[in-house]
Amino acid sequence: MTADTARAGWLRRHGALLLGGPGRVTGVDLARGIAVLGMFTAHVGVTTADLGTLPGWLSLAHGRSSILFALVAGVSLALVTGGPRPLAGDALVRARTRLLVRSVLLLAVVALLDLLDTPVLLILGFYACYFVLALPFLRWPARRLAVAAAVVAVVGPPLALWGPTVLARAGLRLPQDGSGAVTDFVLTGAYPAVVWMAYVFAGMAVGRCDLRSDNLRTGLVAGGLGAAAVCGIVSGVLVDGAGGQRALEAQADAASVTPGAWSAPWPPPAYLVLSGPHHDTTLEAVGSGGFALAVLGLCLYAGRVGARVLAPLAAVGAAALTVYSLHIVAIWRWDLVGSETNRPLAVMVVVTLVAATAWRFLLGRGPLERLLAWVATRAAPAGPRDAAPQRP
Repeated sequence: MTADTARAGWLRRHGALLLGGPGRVTGVDLARGIAVLGMFTAHVGVTTADLGTLPGWLSLAHGRSSILFALVAGVSLALVTGGPRPLAGDALVRARTRLLVRSVLLLAVVALLDLLDTPVLLILGFYACYFVLALPFLRWPARRLAVAAAVVAVVGPPLALWGPTVLARAGLRLPQDGSGAVTDFVLTGAYPAVVWMAYVFAGMAVGRCDLRSDNLRTGLVAGGLGAAAVCGIVSGVLVDGAGGQRALEAQADAASVTPGAWSAPWPPPAYLVLSGPHHDTTLEAVGSGGFALAVLGLCLYAGRVGARVLAPLAAVGAAALTVYSLHIVAIWRWDLVGSETNRPLAVMVVVTLVAATAWRFLLGRGPLERLLAWVATRAAPAGPRDAAPQRP
């Protein structure tokens, strides 16, 4: 074998690593990469409400990035449990065991990140909760999962709005430490599962479909953008008629967890017509969820035609847990929140793209992703008849 032949073989092998290898869905990696870089923007970037400027466009990352991340997590759950043909029997038991192990490991990772005391609301613990809550639904088909997403999007927001107030008025203790983690993850926290499982179920519904289908991709883009536009318009009209966003937010904040008599002021029902970032209303769930579905659809298109050109972004998505964790460390180390320019954001994005691309080209799977996969597989080794699942 000549040196040129050996070099060509090395480049082919590592080029395959960069593209994820067989079974990898590039479009899902692209969507996850956009979500992670969007969270960079939400945490570090300088944004404004003026869509005529770059900071105005960057403001689209607020709320929508984490929603996209949750949606893609749902797609991944579906893919690792069989995609369009859900696993059954012992294979499903092993898949559920691995997901449960990954959830525990996510809690360990977020516990370490929490020690850094950054001003970022960490989402990984909530993701662990979502994975556990999704375990009973891994055999559901796409249509049933879509219905579940719609039901959660309608029922969940009133629970998230009035549930904490009910607890407070009943004289019960709202979560203040780890003893109340489940209540926090499900109802009272920053990303309550009673609302956010809508995005996970929607992603699982997409993952149970044929991701190569042109009809699916077109439907995601057209339907998602249509839902986002309609919800934005409806919300704008109703919010103006109810006194404006700031007034509704102030009324909800004043009454939400105030102990007192049941006759004391409650968060106003009009709050539920808001659709902005982290409002956790039906209009946000449908509007921002639709926006996330449209982004996913565009990424599925792009993954078919531009996998090589977009390999750096896909590399970020393939190592999302590692990248997310390291960006929290970077925020802690260099105190990046509150910058007056977008220079720190630009540096973080460029360094992340380069580092993730180099790592994936040379070594493949990200370090934390590799660790979680190794521990989960050791906990539930593959059976002799297990088919290789699609890789998210």
